[in-house]
Amino acid sequence: MVVSSHVPELLIVGLLTIVVGGLYFVDLLWYRPKRQRLAMEKACLNVERRRRGEIAAIPPSPDDYHYGISFDSVGLTVMDLRHQKSKPVTMQWADVSRATAFKRDLYSVDCVCVRFDRFGGNGVEVDEDMAGWLRLLEALPQHLGDCKPHAEWFSSVALPPFAQNPKEIYLRASVEKG
Repeated sequence: MVVSSHVPELLIVGLLTIVVGGLYFVDLLWYRPKRQRLAMEKACLNVERRRRGEIAAIPPSPDDYHYGISFDSVGLTVMDLRHQKSKPVTMQWADVSRATAFKRDLYSVDCVCVRFDRFGGNGVEVDEDMAGWLRLLEALPQHLGDCKPHAEWFSSVALPPFAQNPKEIYLRASVEKG
């Protein structure tokens, strides 16, 4: 009588399971964290490079930014850097009735924004992913007299994460609160 044995097949299946499981744990415990850390370092370096370029007044690149903010003593302009033929959005400082800082939840990250409202109700929204953002925040108290400095409100808007945290940073004297 012949007895068939499945021992060789079981050994091969067991060895394959150990090899695949070992590779999975190497990926899970070593490769993925390393890849995520390198991606985060690259993103931080890119943000720092963009910030240094903005401080040095280097013209923004459409590769780095989709939109750009420019401003002067009259008002601010938001332009599409990738589509030069699109019409820029402008707003004069004299038309600003209220400015509100808040955060948008973009699922994996937050985006700090400032909305400038006109007396008529419409307005202009800018955010931290636009070229010229830091310079605008630093200059707001100069152009909107009673506007709170960005150092005074930024952390209360930024924290806690994934909440809107709206903060009124400017209200024209002739506009009464609700």
